[in-house]
Amino acid sequence: MKTAIWICGLAIAAMAGISIYGWVHIPADATLARHWNLNGVANGFSPRNHVLIGMPVVAIVLALFFFMIPAIDPRPEHVRRSAGLLAASAIGVTTLLAVVHAGIVLPAARGEASPPLPGITLYAVSILLILIGNYTAKSRSNFFLGIRTPWTLSSEHAWSVANRTGGWLFVLTGAGAAAAGLMMGPSEGYLVLGAGVAAAVVSVLVSYFAWRGDPERKTP
Repeated sequence: MKTAIWICGLAIAAMAGISIYGWVHIPADATLARHWNLNGVANGFSPRNHVLIGMPVVAIVLALFFFMIPAIDPRPEHVRRSAGLLAASAIGVTTLLAVVHAGIVLPAARGEASPPLPGITLYAVSILLILIGNYTAKSRSNFFLGIRTPWTLSSEHAWSVANRTGGWLFVLTGAGAAAAGLMMGPSEGYLVLGAGVAAAVVSVLVSYFAWRGDPERKTP
């Protein structure tokens, strides 16, 4: 976890540096695009200071939350045995925020009207899905990480089956998202979103049926 703390710290420091750069080069009364629809069209805007200050603060809060999980989860031993997933989640989410922050601020600071954020985000999310999916498949039951349903939290067998299934589905979704970004037009986000939802639904269904087949299951 020390490595994860260092990497998250570097990502947050990079976000702070980008914010300082944006503070100097972006007019104080400017508004920045902060949200895009699945077709890549900006549909959400915020004042400059909200983006420059707010996003690093969100990254700090999320990173602190991840690193508090071992101390607050009722199954600390299982969290310890899921350290790979915890580290991957903390690094992945913090780094994704740093990528998004850079994609919003740097083009605006250079005076570019249409930052290439949707494409950048697609590849960052693809990597995040692959990374987290790989470690999800190896995790143990806990209350903050992995595929948590009433059935996986009351059956170790259901947890193992559902998280292995869901983990590899997320890996395939991430790989498919990266391929879609290379081969398709601006609407590939709809396919990626649909694949992600399908992976989640399948994982929940698998968790239920695995729980039903576990003679040692507990009532949720």
